[in-house]
Amino acid sequence: MEQRQKNKEFEIKVNGDSAIILRCFSYGESAVIPRKIDGYRVTEIAPYAFSAHMDHPPEEETGQDALCGERLEEIVLPDTIEKIGRYAFYNCRNLKRLKFSTDIRDIGAGAFTGCHQIEKMDVTVVPEKRSCFRELLIEIGEEQEVMYHCPDGDAKLIFPEYFEEAVENTPARILVTKTHGSGMWYRNCIVKNELQFDQYDKRFAWAVENEQEEVVVALAFARLLYPYRLAEDAKEQYEGYLKSHVENVSEYLLKKKDMKLLTYYVEHCINNVDNLRVLIDMVGITGEASMMSYLMEQYHQRFAVTEKKKKFEL
Repeated sequence: MEQRQKNKEFEIKVNGDSAIILRCFSYGESAVIPRKIDGYRVTEIAPYAFSAHMDHPPEEETGQDALCGERLEEIVLPDTIEKIGRYAFYNCRNLKRLKFSTDIRDIGAGAFTGCHQIEKMDVTVVPEKRSCFRELLIEIGEEQEVMYHCPDGDAKLIFPEYFEEAVENTPARILVTKTHGSGMWYRNCIVKNELQFDQYDKRFAWAVENEQEEVVVALAFARLLYPYRLAEDAKEQYEGYLKSHVENVSEYLLKKKDMKLLTYYVEHCINNVDNLRVLIDMVGITGEASMMSYLMEQYHQRFAVTEKKKKFEL
């Protein structure tokens, strides 16, 4: 028999030894769902559970503030969750981050409708089980940065944006769906519960042709810094792109201000003093002291002696 229960953090519906999340209460912006609530295993997120829907106003009759709608910025789901109900996160317009496992096998219609700010996912792969990860990525068409945790290693993946457009075929009097961007091609690399890394890496040429430079650079760095199942020829294509687009990569590095990215780029992709000078000049304009210090150290270690020798010979 199903029954409702409520505590300071959650309202649940109990079904046997399982709990279904009906509502979450919090003063913050992050909803962290535990594996168990009051001894019941949490297996499902109910329809409209985090939506500011008319049937679920943000402030409940008890006076507790429901964490829903525009307040919600992050959702962390346990590996016990198997189902997300329809419109569970409807119009959570400020939702930016998702953390979950691929044990989720059922995602209801419109679960993430109106969630256009999602940009990062943290995904733990459960091998040999059916998953709705691909369907979730397809529902969320915006560009995604995904930390992909496998049993034997981690990958960082970029899934570019895509969108569909209905185009009228006038002679046939029918609407034809046209897909824009390389995002769908990347999403189709997920077969059942596994991402096919060789196919993912082969899509890079399509991304170069269809995506903005910043997306392509981010995609290349993600695979190189987390080289899980990265073949040597794929590594060469990513590094080759970064080597031949020094100015674009420099702009990206300055925007990110990430020393790990900068260090990898200089040590693996900068192979001549002219390219290093381009990077030094661009960093010098911004006044980034730590980046400039590192670059000048690299210059003196790798190229200063050669430069002095050339001047002496002249």
